[in-house]
Amino acid sequence: MIESSQPAARLSIQSDFADDPDFREILEMFAEAIPEKQRDLQSSCRDGDIEQLRISAHQLKGAGGGYGFPDLTKLSAALEDACKADDFSRIDETFDELLDYLDRITV
Repeated sequence: MIESSQPAARLSIQSDFADDPDFREILEMFAEAIPEKQRDLQSSCRDGDIEQLRISAHQLKGAGGGYGFPDLTKLSAALEDACKADDFSRIDETFDELLDYLDRITV
């Protein structure tokens, strides 16, 4: 297999409610808040504050379902569980997956 020097195309992620005009404004507000949520996650991780990282993951877990992002719920739950277990290799893995997922959310 030939490896490309180009990064793989990253698919955008839309809410299950993206076609519902009643949710448009709410989804836009959620999307606008994502960079702050990412900074909070990164800060907690950088500081080694696993409890705050767990709390942030828990909050995102709840938001995932409410905003129509079921995979956000799954990824956040995985990070929360890894934090509860102090499983640092799983924290690293799920943390990166969660940040990537958040990067790809579009409205």
